[in-house]
Amino acid sequence: MAKYVRRHYDVRKFPIADLVREVMRVDSLDNLAASDRVATRETDQSTRYHKLFYDNFDVISPVYRKLLQELLGRESDDVYVQRVPTCRVHLPNSVAVGTWHRDLDFGHDPSEANFWVPLTRAYGSNTLWIEDEPVEAEYGDVIVFDGANTLHGNVVNDTGTSRVSVDFRTIPRGNYRPNDRKSVSFGMPFLLGDYWDVL
Repeated sequence: MAKYVRRHYDVRKFPIADLVREVMRVDSLDNLAASDRVATRETDQSTRYHKLFYDNFDVISPVYRKLLQELLGRESDDVYVQRVPTCRVHLPNSVAVGTWHRDLDFGHDPSEANFWVPLTRAYGSNTLWIEDEPVEAEYGDVIVFDGANTLHGNVVNDTGTSRVSVDFRTIPRGNYRPNDRKSVSFGMPFLLGDYWDVL
């Protein structure tokens, strides 16, 4: 069985990278300065780029929601979607996610699907790995995989090129159960209206 499915979208119609570059106040997403230390699970969401992304997500949100509608089509009536996608910044000399994991390890439901959306070229040591396979991708690709149950992570980026991406999850509406767990990245409750949303 394939580890993932590759999909595509029109970056002219959904210019997510342009919006992210704008809110991060940089000229290029793939030319961010190298890190002076390797990120950990506790620090992998704490760069100034992450803060700018989340603080200004209202700029990105309308296009993000349109992209979700494009990718999910009729399925959008059957699932809840992650309201705010997770931003990943894979700087040279660091990692984008501090530990290899299955999302199940952090309280996610086993029925969730992961959608990984690179906003730069992803290759070599700057990309996402699913199990033992590095996933090469371009801006405009979407990688759909079972992140809840499949081991994934990344390695220290020695390409000299930064990789920025967003990822989001969906859960079948019939599998959603309110609970008191919270996401590890934001401390946001896995509840409809907080972590989850409808399109």
